[in-house]
This record gives sequence, C-alpha cells and structure tokens, in this order.
Amino acid sequence: MSFGKDRALMSVDEPRMNDRQVRIYNALLERDRSDLADMYRSALDLLATTALAGNERTRISYICHSMREVMNRVLSVVGTSPNPTIKPSAAVQVQALPDVVAQYPELNLDAESESVPVPQAVAAMFDKLVKTAIQEKRRSRDHVAALLTDDGNSDHAAVKRWVEARGFFVEWTHLEGRQRHQSELPGDGEIREHIEVFEELLDGVMTDFFALRHSIDDLLNEINAKVAEGGDE
Repeated sequence: MSFGKDRALMSVDEPRMNDRQVRIYNALLERDRSDLADMYRSALDLLATTALAGNERTRISYICHSMREVMNRVLSVVGTSPNPTIKPSAAVQVQALPDVVAQYPELNLDAESESVPVPQAVAAMFDKLVKTAIQEKRRSRDHVAALLTDDGNSDHAAVKRWVEARGFFVEWTHLEGRQRHQSELPGDGEIREHIEVFEELLDGVMTDFFALRHSIDDLLNEINAKVAEGGDE
C-alpha cells in the first residue's frame, strides 16, 4: 500500500491531534491523498496556535481555506459521486457571458421597468446559466448525501450539518472589501465546532466502512479455511 511521499501512518501520540483526528489523517494517507491530509493537519495546527497581533483575520482565512478544500475533495476520495460533473460549469458560462452581452451595446439590464427586452442569445445564456447553477447546487448536496446516508437522502440532518459547516468555511475563506474588526471575527471555539462537525460525520462514515471491510475479510477467511479443509479430505 502506498501512502504518498512514502510517509508512515501517524500514531495517536501525535500532539495536537486526538484519536479521531489521527484516524481521519491516516485514512487520507491510505487513499494516497497526502495533500489533503497535510491540508487538514495544517488547519488543526493553525487553530492550535495563537495569531500574532494584526494577523487574526488571515489566520482564520488560512484555516477555513484548508477546511473548505478538505471538505470539497474528501467527497470523491471517501465516497462516490451520484451524478456526472456538469459541463460547462456555471463558472465557465459566467466568463463567456460578457462577450455575448457586448454584442448588444444598447442592451440596458438596469432599466426601471417591470420587464426588460433581452436578445434571444442573451436570454438563452441566462437560462442555461440558471439551470446549471441549480443543477450544481443539487449535485453538491446529493454528493454529500451519498457519502453520509444509506439512501441518498439530501434532506437528512447529517447532510444539513455538513453543508452548514462547509458554508461557514467558504464564508470566512476570502477577505472582504474592508478589514474586519477583531470583534466581528469568529472565535476559535466557533471554528472548532465546525471542524468537529466534519470530523464527527466523516469518522462515522469511515468507521462503518472499515467495520464492513473487516466483516467481509473475516467472512472470506472463513470461506477459504473451509475450502482448504475440504481439499485435504
């Protein structure tokens, strides 16, 4: 089995990480995703340290960026995607929109009217963009549901908790147009609560997975033993 960069599994004696965190870290290594394991650990390391005066906001951004990436990527590492990727993505379509709109210089979308005439080409692009955005949002939630539930129920409480935690990290990843006062920033306790939601839910999935795998291995060993005994007769 390869662990990426030839690194060994971490022991529970590692400082700053509890048993659950070590299990998650090692599970990512076992799936050849040392990059995600490192990103997860870096978030924990940063959270365990005190920010220098004036660096409070950037510290939060680094922590939340790491956790956002881990939560986004771990879905395909541990689980399976229920739906194919939508192409072109909404982001790609948005990039193409200005070029189409530029072909109609007289178009005024800010007109103060109940309805605004829009060229068919622009309307078609807006329609496709909205539908893609809806599909992407649904696909993302379905992906989480496929990981956390047995029946793919996107309305399950576990799915809601995961989505809310990820939303928190997304919200605090990017710097705003103004510098936030320290009193407006989330505290370490709040950040830790959202990380613990991720850890609790993912650890539950992995525990079930490994329990099932061990049960299958035990069953196969029992079958092989019986076959061997039969061959000796």
